[in-house]
Amino acid sequence: MNSLAVICGLALFAVVLATPFGERVRRQATIEETLGLPSNATAIRNNIVDTFSCDDKIYGYYADIDNECQLFHVCYPVELADGSKRTFKWSFICPEETIFNQESMTCTFPTDAIPCSEAASFYNLNQNFGVIPSTTAKA
Repeated sequence: MNSLAVICGLALFAVVLATPFGERVRRQATIEETLGLPSNATAIRNNIVDTFSCDDKIYGYYADIDNECQLFHVCYPVELADGSKRTFKWSFICPEETIFNQESMTCTFPTDAIPCSEAASFYNLNQNFGVIPSTTAKA
Protein backbone atom coordinates (compact mmCIF):
# COMPACT_ATOMS: atom_id res chain seq x y z
CA MET A 1 0.00 0.00 0.00
CA ASN A 2 1.48 3.37 -0.88
CA SER A 3 1.88 6.17 1.60
CA LEU A 4 -0.75 8.37 -0.08
CA ALA A 5 -3.40 5.67 0.44
CA VAL A 6 -2.40 5.30 4.09
CA ILE A 7 -2.56 9.07 4.66
CA CYS A 8 -5.98 9.30 2.97
CA GLY A 9 -7.25 6.37 5.04
CA LEU A 10 -6.01 7.94 8.28
CA ALA A 11 -7.53 11.30 7.33
CA LEU A 12 -10.90 9.68 6.62
CA PHE A 13 -10.72 7.79 9.92
CA ALA A 14 -9.96 11.05 11.77
CA VAL A 15 -12.94 12.81 10.15
CA VAL A 16 -15.27 9.98 11.15
CA LEU A 17 -14.03 10.05 14.74
CA ALA A 18 -14.31 13.84 14.93
CA THR A 19 -17.88 13.92 13.62
CA PRO A 20 -20.50 13.77 16.41
CA PHE A 21 -22.49 10.53 16.35
CA GLY A 22 -25.76 12.36 15.68
CA GLU A 23 -24.20 13.88 12.57
CA ARG A 24 -23.07 10.50 11.25
CA VAL A 25 -26.46 8.81 11.53
CA ARG A 26 -29.22 11.00 10.23
CA ARG A 27 -32.64 9.47 9.88
CA GLN A 28 -36.07 10.93 9.86
CA ALA A 29 -38.05 10.46 13.07
CA THR A 30 -41.06 8.20 12.76
CA ILE A 31 -44.54 9.54 13.49
CA GLU A 32 -44.53 7.49 16.69
CA GLU A 33 -41.31 9.19 17.83
CA THR A 34 -42.57 12.63 16.83
CA LEU A 35 -45.76 12.24 18.89
CA GLY A 36 -44.22 10.16 21.69
CA LEU A 37 -46.44 7.17 20.88
CA PRO A 38 -45.48 3.52 21.38
CA SER A 39 -43.34 2.11 18.57
CA ASN A 40 -46.20 -0.13 17.42
CA ALA A 41 -48.81 2.65 17.15
CA THR A 42 -49.04 2.33 13.37
CA ALA A 43 -50.05 -1.30 13.87
CA ILE A 44 -53.16 0.03 15.64
CA ARG A 45 -53.75 2.97 13.28
CA ASN A 46 -52.16 3.18 9.89
CA ASN A 47 -51.45 6.64 8.42
CA ILE A 48 -51.27 8.65 11.65
CA VAL A 49 -51.19 12.38 10.93
CA ASP A 50 -49.76 15.11 13.17
CA THR A 51 -52.18 17.99 12.60
CA PHE A 52 -53.60 18.55 16.09
CA SER A 53 -52.51 21.74 17.83
CA CYS A 54 -52.89 22.72 21.47
CA ASP A 55 -52.66 26.41 20.59
CA ASP A 56 -55.34 28.41 22.38
CA LYS A 57 -56.58 25.36 24.29
CA ILE A 58 -57.00 25.16 28.05
CA TYR A 59 -55.69 22.28 30.10
CA GLY A 60 -57.51 19.11 29.14
CA TYR A 61 -57.95 16.02 27.03
CA TYR A 62 -58.78 16.40 23.34
CA ALA A 63 -59.92 13.85 20.76
CA ASP A 64 -57.94 14.03 17.53
CA ILE A 65 -60.60 14.22 14.84
CA ASP A 66 -58.07 14.06 11.99
CA ASN A 67 -57.07 10.61 13.28
CA GLU A 68 -60.70 9.52 13.63
CA CYS A 69 -60.46 9.87 17.44
CA GLN A 70 -58.10 6.90 17.75
CA LEU A 71 -55.59 9.40 19.15
CA PHE A 72 -56.09 11.96 21.87
CA HIS A 73 -53.90 14.67 23.31
CA VAL A 74 -53.38 16.26 26.69
CA CYS A 75 -52.76 19.99 26.43
CA TYR A 76 -51.03 21.76 29.32
CA PRO A 77 -50.51 25.53 29.01
CA VAL A 78 -47.93 27.02 31.39
CA GLU A 79 -46.35 30.38 32.08
CA LEU A 80 -42.58 30.06 32.35
CA ALA A 81 -40.37 31.91 34.83
CA ASP A 82 -39.44 34.52 32.21
CA GLY A 83 -43.14 35.32 31.69
CA SER A 84 -43.42 33.60 28.33
CA LYS A 85 -46.21 31.14 27.72
CA ARG A 86 -45.90 27.66 26.28
CA THR A 87 -48.34 24.81 25.83
CA PHE A 88 -47.11 21.24 26.17
CA LYS A 89 -48.78 18.44 24.23
CA TRP A 90 -48.72 14.75 25.07
CA SER A 91 -50.24 12.30 22.62
CA PHE A 92 -51.80 8.89 23.25
CA ILE A 93 -53.37 6.17 21.15
CA CYS A 94 -56.43 4.20 22.19
CA PRO A 95 -56.29 0.40 22.12
CA GLU A 96 -57.22 -1.37 18.92
CA GLU A 97 -60.90 -1.11 17.93
CA THR A 98 -61.57 1.77 20.37
CA ILE A 99 -61.71 5.54 20.00
CA PHE A 100 -61.40 8.45 22.41
CA ASN A 101 -64.87 9.44 23.58
CA GLN A 102 -64.66 13.19 24.26
CA GLU A 103 -67.82 13.09 26.36
CA SER A 104 -66.46 10.61 28.94
CA MET A 105 -62.75 11.28 28.19
CA THR A 106 -62.05 7.56 27.92
CA CYS A 107 -61.24 5.13 25.15
CA THR A 108 -64.40 3.20 24.35
CA PHE A 109 -65.91 1.16 21.56
CA PRO A 110 -67.26 3.42 18.79
CA THR A 111 -70.80 2.18 19.47
CA ASP A 112 -70.54 3.52 23.04
CA ALA A 113 -68.99 6.87 22.08
CA ILE A 114 -70.30 10.10 20.66
CA PRO A 115 -69.58 10.33 16.92
CA CYS A 116 -66.00 11.45 16.37
CA SER A 117 -67.19 14.22 14.07
CA GLU A 118 -68.97 15.78 17.09
CA ALA A 119 -66.00 15.57 19.48
CA ALA A 120 -64.99 19.23 19.12
CA SER A 121 -68.39 20.34 20.43
CA PHE A 122 -67.50 18.55 23.70
CA TYR A 123 -64.04 20.13 24.14
CA ASN A 124 -65.66 22.60 26.56
CA LEU A 125 -65.99 19.76 29.10
CA ASN A 126 -62.31 20.39 29.83
CA GLN A 127 -63.43 23.50 31.72
CA ASN A 128 -64.60 21.15 34.49
CA PHE A 129 -61.05 20.09 35.47
CA GLY A 130 -60.27 21.40 38.93
CA VAL A 131 -63.82 22.56 39.62
CA ILE A 132 -65.11 21.42 43.00
CA PRO A 133 -68.88 21.05 43.01
CA SER A 134 -70.73 22.97 45.69
CA THR A 135 -71.82 20.82 48.64
CA THR A 136 -74.33 23.27 50.02
CA ALA A 137 -77.77 21.74 50.29
CA LYS A 138 -80.66 23.51 48.67
CA ALA A 139 -83.78 23.97 50.72
